[in-house]
Amino acid sequence: MAETISRFVNFILDTLIYFTFLVILLFLFRDTIGIENVKWVSAIIYFLYYFLFEYFIGKTIGKIVTKSKVVSLAPNSGYFFLQIFLRTLMRFIPLDIISYLFTTRGLHDWISKTTVVKAE
Repeated sequence: MAETISRFVNFILDTLIYFTFLVILLFLFRDTIGIENVKWVSAIIYFLYYFLFEYFIGKTIGKIVTKSKVVSLAPNSGYFFLQIFLRTLMRFIPLDIISYLFTTRGLHDWISKTTVVKAE
């Protein structure tokens, strides 16, 4: 399993990239996206960032930098789409970030039966 430091770096890098992309998007579409819709746009972008990267290449940009990837712990990897979908949804639960205080695997890892490992 990837080190706790590596996971923290993944989180920081991915958060910075997500916010940068979100700010650019909101700036470019400032006349189209009303202030009341910013929270929905940010949630959709957040979901798509994690889901698309982790489903299609098994890595977010943060994981690419730290040379780690998401893998399934389930015996049948035919459910990887559902695992990544569930993993991404779990990130919206505030308890997820707190779960790292008690274990090296977050709630989104545990529920989705996935983990982050060093990429070869």
